[in-house]
Amino acid sequence: MRNILAILPLIPLVALHAADGFPPFNWERVPLYAHLSIGDGLKPAQYNFLADHFALITFQAGGRINSSIETNITAGARAIKQRNPKAKVLFYWSCDLLKSPWKVSNASFPEAGRLSAPKDGAVSEYFDVSRPDVREWWSGVAAKAVRDYSCDGLFVDGAGTASIKWGRLVSQEKVADLDKGLLAMLQEARAAMGPDKLIIFNPLHGDDQKQGAPTVRLLPVTDGAMMDDFDRAPDVKRPSKEYLAAEIEEMRKAAQSGKIIVFKGWPGFTWWSDKEMMQKPHDALHRIAAERITFPLACFLVGAERHCYFCYTWGWLGEHGTFDWYPEFDKPLGAPKGDARRDGWTYTREFEHASVFVNLETKTAKIDWK
Repeated sequence: MRNILAILPLIPLVALHAADGFPPFNWERVPLYAHLSIGDGLKPAQYNFLADHFALITFQAGGRINSSIETNITAGARAIKQRNPKAKVLFYWSCDLLKSPWKVSNASFPEAGRLSAPKDGAVSEYFDVSRPDVREWWSGVAAKAVRDYSCDGLFVDGAGTASIKWGRLVSQEKVADLDKGLLAMLQEARAAMGPDKLIIFNPLHGDDQKQGAPTVRLLPVTDGAMMDDFDRAPDVKRPSKEYLAAEIEEMRKAAQSGKIIVFKGWPGFTWWSDKEMMQKPHDALHRIAAERITFPLACFLVGAERHCYFCYTWGWLGEHGTFDWYPEFDKPLGAPKGDARRDGWTYTREFEHASVFVNLETKTAKIDWK
C-alpha cells in the first residue's frame, strides 16, 4: 500500500474540469444555491420552488427517514430536472464518516475500512482512505450517483477538515498517507463519474494568518467548494475581522481561478446553537432573518465572481429557511463594474444596479439598489 501511495504525487493534480457541466449563471439577480434534506421526499410545490429559483441544489438526509435516502434523492433529482433541465443536482456524500440513512451505499463498505481510536470517552471512526478498497467503494457510489440516481455530481462533506480530524487519532505520517489517499479518491471519483460531472467539497476556509488555509490543496482536483463558516454562530464563535476578510478573499481567488464557490450566509443564529430561538414560530424566524440579511449578502457581493452562489438559511432542513424568500432576491443586480475597493476593514463595490458597502470591524453593511 505504501508503494502505491508513494507514486500519488506524480499524478497530475489538475482534475478533468467539469466546466461543461457547470450550472447556468448570470448576474441578473443574486445567484442562489439550495442545500437541504430531502427526507422522505418533498411536496410538488416545493420542487417547483427549487426548480424556479436555484441553479444548483444539493440533497442530503436529515430528520426522520423511513426509506432509502438513495431512492429519495433519485426521485428528487428527477423531479427537479423535469421542471428545470438546466438545474444541477448534487448527491451529498461524506468523505469521512458512514451516515446511517445511506443504507444501500453503506451495505458494501469494506470490512475493517475504518480508522478507530478512543476520543473523549467514545470511539471515533473515520474512513481509511489510504486503502484502495475504501477508495474504490467510495468512487463506486459516486458513479451510481450519476448513473443510477440521476444526479450531476457530488457534494463532498468533511473533505476540508478531514486532516484535522485524522490528526486527533493517528500519527502525522499516517495523516500524510490519508491526505494522499483523499486526493486520489477524488480523482478516482471523477474518472468514475465522467469529466462533465461536478465535485464540490466542504468546507473551504480562508487563511487568517493563524491556522493557514489547508483546504486550498483540494481545489485543483475539484470543481469548487462551500464556505460554510462565515459568521455562522457569532454568539458561540465570534469570527474576527481578519477571518471574515480572509473568507471573502479566498472566495474571490478561488472563483477567479474558475471554481464554483457556495457562500453560506447565516442570519446570526443556527438550529443547533440557538435552542431558545428555535422555539419561536417560523414566521418570526423568517422575519429576523430578513432583518439580518444585508451583512452576509453584502459580504458575498463584495467577493463574488462568476459561478459564486449565495445560500441563506439557519440550517440544513427545508424548514430552516430554504423555502423562505427575501425582497433582495427579486431586485435587479447586474454584472459588477470591477473588483471591490478596500480601505482598511471597509469594502465598496459597484454593480450595474447596486452599490455595496461593508465594514467588517463594525459588522455593518448597506446595499443601495438602483
